[in-house]
Amino acid sequence: MQATCDLCARETLEFVYAPQGGRRGLEVFLCSHCGLVQSLPRIDRAEGRAPAAVSSGADWGNVRYGKGFRTAIALEALGRHTDLSRELTLLDVGSNRGSFTRAFLIAAKNAAVTAVEPDERFAQSCGALERTTLINARIEDAVLEDESFDIIHSCHTIEHLAHPAKVLADHARTLRPGGLLVLDAPNIALIGSEDILEEWFIDKHLYHFSQATLTQMIEAAGFSILEAPDSRDRINLLFVARRNEAPRRAPSGDPGEVAAAQELMARYEYLRAENLAALEDVTRELAALSPRRIAIWGAGRLFDSLVMHGGFDPAGLSLLIDKHLKQHTKTRHGRDLSGPEALSDAAADVVVVMSRGFADEILAEAQALAPRAEIIFYSDLLARARRKKAA
Repeated sequence: MQATCDLCARETLEFVYAPQGGRRGLEVFLCSHCGLVQSLPRIDRAEGRAPAAVSSGADWGNVRYGKGFRTAIALEALGRHTDLSRELTLLDVGSNRGSFTRAFLIAAKNAAVTAVEPDERFAQSCGALERTTLINARIEDAVLEDESFDIIHSCHTIEHLAHPAKVLADHARTLRPGGLLVLDAPNIALIGSEDILEEWFIDKHLYHFSQATLTQMIEAAGFSILEAPDSRDRINLLFVARRNEAPRRAPSGDPGEVAAAQELMARYEYLRAENLAALEDVTRELAALSPRRIAIWGAGRLFDSLVMHGGFDPAGLSLLIDKHLKQHTKTRHGRDLSGPEALSDAAADVVVVMSRGFADEILAEAQALAPRAEIIFYSDLLARARRKKAA
């Protein structure tokens, strides 16, 4: 498939991977010049709306509840680089359910927000907010004046766009001189995790950034990086950048990034296959815990992997807990979802933590709610199962 890389604009895309369980027929390519990983064809909008899914495959999507987890972190980062008490104008790109817009309006009493959100299911979350103008459209289609904003906030949106480099350049156009960009995106480094189970290359994501490739794209669009991502965070890439007045610098080739991406993709395919094959042994270890009462905390993509690939039957669970997902769906694989408060009365003997990014938070809550319960992390179950298969 002939296409140009959206970062370096070269026809140097090479096929590297076919995602599993997708609905759009996307394939993953690596630019052999700059190292940006991207999916083709660039289907950034589909006919009709697919049903909400919390699948561990590439068809995961349309629940859209993850952006709110990043609000406090983005607001704290913004506060390190500007005075939130002064008069400000902010563009919230992909405002979703309005989590960041509401938090920003509370923190910045003299600010005004323009919220851009194409999904009619959620756009009106910002429609009635004070000091807020709602544009119910895609960011590519929104008509915005030159130098009209002090800040642009974009959380987990850039990876969905057909041409993110063009949108970033437009962000520079609409920012005032010295204006700030707060940009958050998924980190491809996650696919090298020892406990990877889920299909990371989902249908809705067309670009798969590393810190190096997203840095290049931000700088090429006319920004200087003020705050780089936390190197300990393998899930997200959070940048704070300032519009600069220097001539834009064309992206350069990066053989080291290309080699690193090739190695990462090979590691991902190997690890995920090994881990999915080990899930049946994880299921057997959980079954051996009977007749102890088992609660699983985390009903998302990892849990789906356990059921779909490991043959786990949720019917025997004492509880299935997910305080975030419970707000958007009542059941998962035939089991009712419960909030954490149910753990206090369930007398669970074992709590299995099926989460990666919130594992420490869940551990603390579970210990407080069920102090006598044994806490087991899915990553430990997976590691034991893999050792068993290798023996």
